[in-house]
Parts: sequence; C-alpha cells; structure tokens
Amino acid sequence: MFPALARLIWCFPVLFLTSTFFVVAGAAWYGSDVIKNLTLDPGWDVPGSGSALARQEMRDRLGKDETAVILLFSPRPSGPARVDDPAYRDAAEKVLAAVGQNPDVRGVESYFANGDVHMKSAAGDKSYAVVWLARASDEGIGAYQRLRGQLASTVLKVETGGELATYVDARENLERDVRKAEWVSLLLLAVLLVWVFGSPTAAALPLLVGGSSVVVSAALLKLFAQFTEISVYAANVVSMLGLGLAIDYALFIVSRYREELGHGGEPRQILVTTFCTAGRTVAFSGLTVAVSLFCLLMLPQRFFQNMGLAGGISVVSAMLASILILPALLALLGARLDSRAHHGTLRRRWRTRVDGAWRRFSHMVMHRPRLILAASLLALGLMGLPILHMEIGPADSKSLPASAESRRVQEALEHSFPDAELSPLVLSLRTRGPASGEAGLTAQFRLASQLEAMGGVTRVAGLARLDASLSLADYRLLYDHPDQFPLASASLAQYAKGDRSFMLVYYRSDPSSAEARELVGRIRGLTAQDGILALQVGGFPADHLDYVESLRKWTPRVIAAIVAVIAVLLFLMLGSVVLPIKAVLTNLISLSATFGGLVWIFQDGNLAQWLDFTPQGKLEGTVLVLIFASAFGLSIDYEVFLLSRIREKRAVTGGDARAIAGGMHLSGPIITRAALLIGIVLGTFAMGDLVFMKAMGIGLLISVMVDATLVRMLLVPASLRLLGHWMWWAPRPLRVLYDGFHAHFASKRRS
Repeated sequence: MFPALARLIWCFPVLFLTSTFFVVAGAAWYGSDVIKNLTLDPGWDVPGSGSALARQEMRDRLGKDETAVILLFSPRPSGPARVDDPAYRDAAEKVLAAVGQNPDVRGVESYFANGDVHMKSAAGDKSYAVVWLARASDEGIGAYQRLRGQLASTVLKVETGGELATYVDARENLERDVRKAEWVSLLLLAVLLVWVFGSPTAAALPLLVGGSSVVVSAALLKLFAQFTEISVYAANVVSMLGLGLAIDYALFIVSRYREELGHGGEPRQILVTTFCTAGRTVAFSGLTVAVSLFCLLMLPQRFFQNMGLAGGISVVSAMLASILILPALLALLGARLDSRAHHGTLRRRWRTRVDGAWRRFSHMVMHRPRLILAASLLALGLMGLPILHMEIGPADSKSLPASAESRRVQEALEHSFPDAELSPLVLSLRTRGPASGEAGLTAQFRLASQLEAMGGVTRVAGLARLDASLSLADYRLLYDHPDQFPLASASLAQYAKGDRSFMLVYYRSDPSSAEARELVGRIRGLTAQDGILALQVGGFPADHLDYVESLRKWTPRVIAAIVAVIAVLLFLMLGSVVLPIKAVLTNLISLSATFGGLVWIFQDGNLAQWLDFTPQGKLEGTVLVLIFASAFGLSIDYEVFLLSRIREKRAVTGGDARAIAGGMHLSGPIITRAALLIGIVLGTFAMGDLVFMKAMGIGLLISVMVDATLVRMLLVPASLRLLGHWMWWAPRPLRVLYDGFHAHFASKRRS
C-alpha cells in the first residue's frame, strides 16, 4: 500500500497539491466561524444520573428552563454608599425596572423587592439581585448579552456574575487565547524550524502541513457540530494537538527524506523509501494516537466525547496531511532539500560535533543500562511524589483571569455575603396524585421535616415549607382554597405542576465542599415517603458528586481500552508482545511524573505568580482525564519513532545492543527537536488566561519534555538493553498472525 501510494504521488504531485489546495481553501472558508457553531454548555452532565434527571424534570415537567444571572450593585466613589440610602434604592430599582421590561427576563428577585437580608452585604454597602433569563436554544447567551447591554447606571456600579456569566467570559477569553496562541506558535516555530533545518524551504514544509491540518480540523469540527452539540473547548484541542502533531510528523518525514538524499540514489526511490519507512511510522503512530483519543467517546459525559472527537479529528488530519501533502511537496522540491547544500563550514562542524555526541551518548547508555535505568526511575519517582496529596474538585470562576467581571462578582459574593443562598440543592418530586393533594402534601411536609433535621441544613423551601409556623393542617387549608389565599396560588405557580413539584434545600457548607456532596448522599439515602413516587436530587453539589462517581466508574475502562488499542497496534507494527507491555508501563511511569508536576504547580500554587493564576487547592478531574488520553498518545509517538529505527537497524546489524544504539543515534536528535517544537506550541497555549488551558498546556508540555528526555532517551533504551532478544518475543500463534498480516500487505504491494 505505501509503495504504491508513494509512486502515485511521485507521478502526479501537482494533481495531489492542486486537489489539496482546493480542499484546504474550502475548509478555511467553511470553518472560519467554527467558534460560533460550538455550544457554551460544556456538557459535564452525566446522562441518567440523579442530578441530570432532576434538571430534566425541572425543565420538561415543571417548565423551569431558566438560567440565573447575578446583578451585583455596589457604590461608585461619588454616589450613595449604603444599600438602605433612598438614592441607592432609587438607582437600583430604576435598573431593575428596565430589566423587568426585557422580554427575555422570566423573573427578578432583589433585596429591594422582598427585603431578604441575605441579599444585602454584611457591611451594608452592596446588594445583589437574581435575574432569571430564558435559556432558549443558545443556552441563554443571546439573552445574557442583551441584558448586559442595558445595565447602565450613573449612580451605582452594576456587574454581572453567576454560572452563565462565567461561561460567557470563558468563551470570550478562549477565542482570544486560541487566536493569540496560534499566531505566536507559528512565528516561533518558523524561526526554530529554520534553525533545525538550516533552510527556509525545508522549514516551510512543516508549517504548511500544520496550518493545513488545523484548517481542515476546524472545518470538520464545524461539520460535526451540525449533528451533535460540541463544546467550545474543543476548538483549543483542535489547534493545540493538530498543529503540534502535524509539526512532529512533518519533521520526522522531512528529516528522513534529507537523510536518504544524503545517501544518494534515484529520486523516485528516495521518496518511496522515505514513504515506506517514515511515512509508515507516521501512519501507525497517528492511528494509535487517534484511536487512543477516540476511546474518550466511552465516557458518558458529552464533554469528554467532544474532546475525544476533536482530538481524534486533529490527529487524523495531521497524519493525512503529512502523508499526502508533504510527499507531493518533496517530489517537486527534490534535491533542493539536501541538507548538505545548506550547510556552511561552521554548521557542518556543529552538526558533526552533535552527531558524535549522540553516538557517544547512545553507547554510554548501552554500557551502563542498570545504572541508567535506576537513575531514571528514581528521577521520575521523585517527580511523581506530589501525586500522594492530589485533590480533585470542580472548576469555578477562579479559573478565569482576575480581570474577568464574573470572577470579581463571585469573589464579592463570597467575601461580602457570607449567608448568600445561591446554590441550593434542588429536589424534584413526583407524587401520588396532585402535588397539592392530601397524599402529596402530607409526604412533602414530612420530607421537609426530615431534611430540616439533617445536620448542615439551614432551611427548606417548597410547597409545604412556606412558613415555619404553618402546620400540615394549615397547608391543607391553603391549598384546598387557593383562590382565597394569594400565598397558596403563588406557591402553586412557583413550586408545583400536576403531580410534579420541587423543593430547595439550603445548607451551611461551601457548594464545592465534600460536606455538601455528603449531604447529597444522605438525602438520596432517605427512606421514601409514602405518597412520593420518585425523588431526584440536583444542584451544583449533586452535579459534582455524579461527575466524580462517573469518572471513578468509567476512567478505568477507558484506560483499559487505550492500553488494549496501543498493545494491538504496536504488536501489528513491531511483531512483539513484550514491547507493547513495556511501552504501556513506561508511559504510566511518565504520566505519574506529569501529574506530580501538575499537583506541584496548580494545586500547591508553586509558579502561580509567574504563570499568573490563582491556585484553587485542587485539580479539575476534566483536565486530568484529557491529559491522560492526550499524553498517552503523544508518548506513543516517540515510542514508535524510536522503535521503528531500532527495528530497521536490527535488520541490518543483527545485534540488539548495536541496533538500540543505532536507533538512538538516528532518532534521538529528531525526537528531541520534535519535543522542542511541540513544546513551543503547548507553551503558547499555556500563556492564555484560562486556568483550564494553562493546566492543559503545561501538563502536556511536562509530559512531552519528560518523555523525550528521561523516558525515551534513558529509561526505554536501558530497559531494552536489559531485555535483550526477549524484547522481540511473541508466542507462535501471534507470530503467525503478524507474519500473515505483513505478508498480506506485501502481496498487495507486489500486485
């Protein structure tokens, strides 16, 4: 297959390039507005979980499909300073009156309307209001932007916060960060590639491939977004992985082509040889990384499915661009890429010196494998020690830059409103008969009493909890004659619809704390009240509890799937069952060092000032899962590059030690340069304002650097030297399968 495709490209390079030009140009036009087609809703809900069912009940059965926005009122320097000042009240009520006329607004709650002291700051200088917006098909983004545009006051400062405001700020920062990272990384890569190749022509090839890969990936992401919801965060994965891997693959192929040019020979055969060695390796590597990322589709959360899809698309695009566009360019450029033509005397001396250093280094590793293995394991173990105190928790507004308005509002709420009740647990109920009937009302009254008796619960609000002084008989009287009691009619409109109702449970602990999640578990464990047919617990603590439980259940399965895929593909490429097992183990050791670095930097807060973020004392589970899948795949890249050269040298030398040293000597410089280049890409993404992207960029950067140095140049060669000929062992049935697989493709090539 590979020789036939190489010969076809050699014969028709202009046709290949013309076709790809139109494809890339069309993709650039189609995918230019990809961000606008991605949803703001990240998709962290666990389908079928209690929190997801509660949200569905609230939306579909009770018609509560609004999203809350917090309006924070605070004094201006020259304005009234106290909330109860008449001028302060008049200014706030003027703003709220205009908000109430907004057709997107479904309701407004404020201190000035209901006198709720929880909505006034402890110092008495600030107040907040809750505005309920129609969610609509865009998750309320349009309604929020229109609301934000009408909040004007010359007397008071009015700022917006809450979950929706945080997501909108994140989206705006994300779009800006992606564009900045793409341009900065391309400029830095252009300079470094000229240094690596010593030729602007050769340096331009990986950039062309990388740019084409990102453009096509963005267009494919937009295409998939027409059929399924895709989170806006997927755009970063496309840019980061697509550009980085395309540079990696192009560097490997161009370096091998220049190496073959240096050996001399017929131009067509040089291209075929490059394609059947480096091109084949890139195809296997890309397939392995893509399938590893596609394993994220196993997770139930749409967020992970989006990331797996975006990552897989990026890798496949990078791989196809490298083995289709790049060979056509090589066929046209030919000997103009010969490295010797671009080397002056000083550069040739430097290259000779570097080549000699790599040769000596590879022989040193072969002569001291036990010492090298022990030292590298010790270093990786020390780097991984911080994992022992790793904490996993949800992200919040602190993941935004300090200048973000929604973060300022959240911090003000935390500091100035200690008793604010903004994240209650939401209990959706289905009762036997109408919710306001005797059986349903009795059950709700008893349930509310049970909840109030729980430690940590401050109060309960619902159909049977309007006033602590009312008895069950009082509630029966109210709801028997709602037309005579305005309180009863308002309560029915607010809390019930047919046989469905809901309760709000307020509590003392922080919504993201373990105590809040433990409260969710206790409520779910309550004995079912007679008259209540179904009870689901929702709200932020329940969302996070279900999210963590889902990760605990599904992550081991995803890891097992990734390991199985890598083992099978590496076996089909190398014909050994030992090498895939060794690759998995060394990658896990490498990842422990990566996670240790993340804990040390982002959880413990080291380098927080230098990287400009606020440590949250925990790591987001989302980041860890994404880094695991991405880093595991990237590690396989370098494993495949190294082992493919060792396998080639073994076929020539017949000796394992000489083959390992030769493979290190040939692939070592390329792997370290590739790591440097992809590190540039990852580092530019870490320059963004979102902590989520900083952690992704830094985590993958640590992984790549550790893998290309300690793991691939020390741990792996030393372990291979100690394994000796056993590293190529496979049981006879699998050996027959491997021989048959390669014989099948060999016969296709001959035909």
